Amino acid sequence: MSSIARTIPQMNEISLRESALATGGFETPELNDKIFLHYKGYRKIENLEPYSELCALWLDSNGFDKIENISFLHKLHCVFLQKNLIRRIENLDGLTNLVQLDISENRILKISGLSVLPNLTNLNISKNLIKNISFAALSI
Repeated sequence: MSSIARTIPQMNEISLRESALATGGFETPELNDKIFLHYKGYRKIENLEPYSELCALWLDSNGFDKIENISFLHKLHCVFLQKNLIRRIENLDGLTNLVQLDISENRILKISGLSVLPNLTNLNISKNLIKNISFAALSI
């Protein structure tokens, strides 16, 4: 394993627990209704399964290039994924309670994948690489 790979933070049981406790959350994952995982240097969204009661999830300002491993978090109302490296809006099925999604300042080229979010009322998709906007893609 290269020294670079060893220094990239990973979203694992220990780091998730430390993040929850550092912001007034609980050691027991399912007792947390929010978790702040911003500015951590993570590259992959993973290991959130024990946090089944989350209503708000802060994942902004990391190095994610893909939205993944959150579709089982059915209670989520707010997801903050701004300032990452995301190229596509994907893997959001199952988030039927999502009201707010911030995916601004990423590398998204096309608006799609929002039709699976029936309760979405607040979308921030500013400062991406979108050239043409189809308003049909925005209808939910």
